[in-house]
Amino acid sequence: MTTRTGPLLQLAIDCLTTGEALTILDEVYPCFDIAEVGTPLLVEEGLSALETLKSRHGDKKYLADIKIMDGGRIEACSAFRRGADLATVLAVADDVTIRQTLDAAIEQQAQIVVDLINAPDPVERARQLEQMGAGILCLHTAYDLQSTGADPLDNMERIRRSVSCRLAIAGGIDLDRASAALERGADIIVVGGAITNQPDRRAAASAIYELLDGK
Repeated sequence: MTTRTGPLLQLAIDCLTTGEALTILDEVYPCFDIAEVGTPLLVEEGLSALETLKSRHGDKKYLADIKIMDGGRIEACSAFRRGADLATVLAVADDVTIRQTLDAAIEQQAQIVVDLINAPDPVERARQLEQMGAGILCLHTAYDLQSTGADPLDNMERIRRSVSCRLAIAGGIDLDRASAALERGADIIVVGGAITNQPDRRAAASAIYELLDGK
C-alpha cells in the first residue's frame, strides 16, 4: 500500500462503468495515492466496483464516495467490509450519524472523510467536526456549481486557520489550483476531470503527482 505521507493525490474516478474505471486506473497508475470510487459509479454498479478496482492495484488506498447522510454505522461498515480504506459522510448530516461513521472507522481500522459540500457555514462546521473527532475534512465545490464560477479555494485559508486536522480540497482542481491549494495548506488534492478527461491521462496525473512529491 502507498506509503507517502506528504500531500496526497486523490484520483476521482467518476465514470459509469467498472470497465471504464479500470482503464482510467491502469492508465494513471502509479501516479496517485488514493483512488476515489466516485458516486456515479457506485450508484450504477455498487461496491463491487470498488472491490474490482482494488483487486487490480491493491498497493493504493481506495475511497468509497458514498456520501452518507443516514444509517451512518451500517453504510460505513458496508464500505469498509468491501475493501474501502476511506468513506465519505456529509457534514450536513446529523451529528449522531457522523459520530456513528467515525466509530465504525475506528472499529474497522479505516478512515472517514467528512465532506463539507453545501455546508451553510463551512468554517464553523469544520471546527465542530474536528471537536467530534473527524480526522479528514474535504472542502468540496459541487460539480453543478463549478459552471457558475464558484472557486474551490474559497474558504480554504479560513478553514486551515480554524482546524489542525487533515484537509482535502475537491471540485474543479487542476495543476494551477493544486499548487494554490498546497500553498493554502491542503493535505489531499482531489483531481478528477483535469486528469481523466485529458488525452494523456498519465502525463496529466504525473505533473500533479510530481508537484505534490516536491512539497
